[in-house]
Amino acid sequence: MLFRFSLVLIILFFSFMTTFSQESDLKTYLGKMYTQVDSSDYFLETAKSRLKSQADSGIYFYFLAESKNLRLQNQEAIRAFNHALQFIDSKQNPELISLSYIRLTRISKNTGQFEQALDFSQKGIQHARSSLDSNYLGYHHLDIAVIYHDMEDYVQGIDYGKRALQILNSYTKANPTYKAFALNSIAINFDDWNKPDSALFYHYQILEDLEILDSLRVIFTFNNIGNTLLKQKKFEESRKWIEIALGLNRKGGSPAYGLATNFTNLATIAYNLGNFKESRQWLDSAAIYVKKSESVEKKRDYLYEEFQYFKKLGESAKAISFLEEYAALKDSIFKEERVKLMGELETRYEVETKELELAQSRAALAENELIVKNRNNQLLLLLLALLIILGSSFFIYYRQKNKNLQLEQEAKLQAIYAEQETQKKLAEQRNRISSDLHDNIGAQLTFIVSSLNQLKFGNLTKDQLGEKIDRISSFTVDTVNELRDTIWAMNKDAISVEDLQLRLAGLIQKAQESCPQIQFELKIDEGVTPQLHLNSLEGVNLYRIAQEALNNAIKHAEAGKIEIFITQENEADICLSVMDNGKGFDEKNPDGNGMNTMRTRAERIGKELKIDSQEGSGTFISVC
Repeated sequence: MLFRFSLVLIILFFSFMTTFSQESDLKTYLGKMYTQVDSSDYFLETAKSRLKSQADSGIYFYFLAESKNLRLQNQEAIRAFNHALQFIDSKQNPELISLSYIRLTRISKNTGQFEQALDFSQKGIQHARSSLDSNYLGYHHLDIAVIYHDMEDYVQGIDYGKRALQILNSYTKANPTYKAFALNSIAINFDDWNKPDSALFYHYQILEDLEILDSLRVIFTFNNIGNTLLKQKKFEESRKWIEIALGLNRKGGSPAYGLATNFTNLATIAYNLGNFKESRQWLDSAAIYVKKSESVEKKRDYLYEEFQYFKKLGESAKAISFLEEYAALKDSIFKEERVKLMGELETRYEVETKELELAQSRAALAENELIVKNRNNQLLLLLLALLIILGSSFFIYYRQKNKNLQLEQEAKLQAIYAEQETQKKLAEQRNRISSDLHDNIGAQLTFIVSSLNQLKFGNLTKDQLGEKIDRISSFTVDTVNELRDTIWAMNKDAISVEDLQLRLAGLIQKAQESCPQIQFELKIDEGVTPQLHLNSLEGVNLYRIAQEALNNAIKHAEAGKIEIFITQENEADICLSVMDNGKGFDEKNPDGNGMNTMRTRAERIGKELKIDSQEGSGTFISVC
């Protein structure tokens, strides 16, 4: 009997080893197509005779899809990878499932199907979690970071890139190439978000690990560093990095996507340096590889550089033609329905992730409950052990209860402290406004009283007296308006952007009534959050800067149109701008016309006043 059982085990062992060897040999054999793409049909045809199981079929269909992917037959490749996923054995070849989702994500992204690409990445994340593969879990996250980059949602892109990097950094056997990909996904989002220092910080981290990396796998780093320097107008330095990338791309088999990127960037450098003939050659080369790559992102970049090239040449008709193509392509990428669908996919992914975590938590809880139940049954037989455990439990409970009480007290103290800090800040704001009331309104009232006293003793003619009284009346109206603004600010703990907008609208309405020959307009950027709250000091100073700039434009600029703009830089900061088309003034002598007052108000709220004016070309004043 024992002999028969041993014989069965031996047969099963050798059967498993034969199957494992078969699958390993099949993957090795079909993997030859990566270096011999032209012979891929031969490898696939001869491999058919080696298929002995469904797992073998899964391997075969995966490499069939890879052959189409290597030949840039995108739509056929998508169908083939989806077909392969039905056959690949998730236990024996889990990496082929992850690789299939990675290929499907990249093909969909490159062809502009971003919602489909995001869906494939999320399915890849689910598989990587179930197969406990941290390398591919990180890879799928960095793929999502690249998708959001191409969608120009850089905040989300950076978030997913950092998630990928955290996953890989916490895994002791992380693939260094995948870590480089994660660093790159963060860097390119910072680059196109116009944060070059952060972009270069992450790019240079890749170069620090270059000794353990295959340079042909990280060619993009050299191009991307050059691209960041290009945007900083460091053209010669940029060209050196991009030429390194170009050399490596040619050495690595001239991938269409990489060459399209290199040629487009070199063309940009050339026309910025005035070398239009050289730039034309690079753009013609770029056009070839953009078409081969079938990448929507590369086509978008190429069309924009063609527009810039002809714009610099002064050929407006061609420039406008390329600009229209660029705008049409960009509109197709950022349609409202597509953005909405991306959001729904993201929400669905978050819900599924939470449900998975909840299911795992419930399973762990059920397992723990079972262990506790079995342990309690055993402890019933051991009274002494039970007493010891009960005593220990009581001690732990008592200590935990005291600890909880202590934490509650600390939380209450922190809340009280936070409330005190808030009240302190509000008091400081009100003190600053009170000081402003005293310094400005008090001084103005003193001036009015002094002026009226002078009228009693001045030997003035009737016309002079009338002129003096008119001047005092005008000054009094300004003082009353400033007092109202100060009271408005003091009556509020905070001023919303909507409040500020209403005040500015009232200011423009009064100006329009006084100066009907001038066109006034208040423009609020779509990205501005109406309910964003400013402290009262910031709100009243922004209003007064706008008021001063508007008055200057009316009195001195001889403008036909005056516009006030409100834009939002980030979640908490807004910018105010006033622009007129008047006669302007000499920026070498900007201290008149209340500029010092406006500059002081801007500095008081931690912002900078910028003035752009040329005689005969109008004036642009911004506070950011």
